[in-house]
Amino acid sequence: MRNDKVHATLLVLIGGYVIYLAYRIFENFREGAQEMPDFLYVIVIAALALGGLGTLYYAWTVYRNSVKKEKEQIPAHEKQAKGEKTDE
Repeated sequence: MRNDKVHATLLVLIGGYVIYLAYRIFENFREGAQEMPDFLYVIVIAALALGGLGTLYYAWTVYRNSVKKEKEQIPAHEKQAKGEKTDE
C-alpha cells in the first residue's frame, strides 16, 4: 500500500525541480546564451513551466484526496467523541 502523503511530497519536489529548470533556462536565454534558436527557448521554457505546474497541481490533488480518505476512515465512535455527525 502506498503512502499518499509521501507520494505527494515527492511530486512537489519533482514539480519544483522542473520549474527550477525552466527558470535556469530562462536565465540563460535572458543573458543571451545562444545554444539554440530563440523560439526553441520559448517552447522549452513553456513546456517545462507547464509540466512543473501540472505536477504541483497533481500533488495537491493527491494530498487533498488522502486527507479526505483519512477523514472517511475515522471510526464512528471517534467521530461521536469529537462531536461530528455520523452516517449511522
